[in-house]
Amino acid sequence: MFDLESQIRKWKTHLFSTGSIGYNDIEELESHVRDSIDELSEQGINTEEAFLLAVRRLGDVSVIHDEFSKLSTEDLWLQLLVPANTPRMQRRNQVELLMVIALALLGGLLSKIPALFGFGDFEKYDMLYVKNAALFAFFPVAVYLFWKRSLPWAKSLVIFGIFPLCALWINLYPSYEPYHTSILGIIHLPIALLFLLIYFYAGPINKANPDSGWRSPNNRLNFVRFAGECFMYIILIGLGGIVLILLTMGTFNLIKIDAEKFITSYLVPFGFFGLFPVAAYLVEQKKNLIESIAPTLAKIFTPLFLIVLLSLITAFMLTPNEAYENRLLLIWFDVILALVLALTLYSMSAKSFSTDHHFTSIAQNPSLLWDFFSLALVICAVIVDMIALSGIVFRLSDTGFTANKTAALGENIILLCNLMLLCVGYIRYFLNKQSFQKIIEMQMHFLIVYPVWAMVVVLVFPPLFGFR
Repeated sequence: MFDLESQIRKWKTHLFSTGSIGYNDIEELESHVRDSIDELSEQGINTEEAFLLAVRRLGDVSVIHDEFSKLSTEDLWLQLLVPANTPRMQRRNQVELLMVIALALLGGLLSKIPALFGFGDFEKYDMLYVKNAALFAFFPVAVYLFWKRSLPWAKSLVIFGIFPLCALWINLYPSYEPYHTSILGIIHLPIALLFLLIYFYAGPINKANPDSGWRSPNNRLNFVRFAGECFMYIILIGLGGIVLILLTMGTFNLIKIDAEKFITSYLVPFGFFGLFPVAAYLVEQKKNLIESIAPTLAKIFTPLFLIVLLSLITAFMLTPNEAYENRLLLIWFDVILALVLALTLYSMSAKSFSTDHHFTSIAQNPSLLWDFFSLALVICAVIVDMIALSGIVFRLSDTGFTANKTAALGENIILLCNLMLLCVGYIRYFLNKQSFQKIIEMQMHFLIVYPVWAMVVVLVFPPLFGFR
């Protein structure tokens, strides 16, 4: 079933990704496309064909090959909008590459700010550096996306202002042993900042359409895929960087030069924080290739994580007391649950490229087998979350509330609500009572709960628990 609003949102996201058209221009183009669709529809053309014709009118491709007619709508309009390799585009690509290099250096320079205030000794002030790591990493990415999407200055400057506010807040808070609230802030601040990046990825809300820009479920889902691919690039490039550092240390050791200070003070921070804008650039450049890889990755890891959760449930049945007595086991449960939710979101982003949005049967659509795997994964996650919650409640009744236990309690309750909603959504989907798009919309609207809770942990927990 063709979903016009969904396709228009994806079309706008694609235009954003090219970086050659500004936000205001895209809004104007959308208005032209909608007017064209209305005009063609009045002539008796169905909505899907009208959309393709309207997009084609804005394209700049001299020849449309016959085989394009065999593609689905989602694939076809991508081909209609492939930008020409003009000198202007070549110059922009060169400028973009130079900007990414500059932003990679900016990430490293930001990490040297504490040294300007007399906190240059990383070993002595390691907590200070780790507190600010998410700010050093994500700010250059925000600048890159702001430039890439040509976002409006006025609204964007307000969002940019949140970065220094967060920096002031977390650095002005005192920190006392055993530093639980500081560690919780370090863990939760990246979650809040990631949600902030959705604005720079998807743009502001269009007044004519409140469910556009960063509030659009499809744009949020596209950002989930973008963040996931960035994470993979960071891991791969980071592994290569570790090899480079080891080779550098080995080479200097052989010539009897102590390069440890240079490596730890400059090479490591500039390399690590430079990874983030470089990864964002690579994902944007290889967008079409990544989209073909996403479904494969989801299919590989979904059954593997299902086996892991089944093993955890079996282990709990054999040794039930461990979940109540072993604190590390509860933490491990939460880590796995967070990864399961991330994998579920990634599976959704992979499925969003499928033209099938309604449940039929596995015989008619074999890909639906993976939807059953996803449901089984979510059900097992609900069981594991209930086990973790029972263990947390037991420990709370035994030793009382602490910052760590309260944070864990809140996060497990949020995860349980999220997983239960996913269960209901998948079941209704299999019963043909709703489309898969409704599951996506529910999950994307629920995402805001996580950064809100993260900011509560970052801002409220330290004074609430005496900054300990």
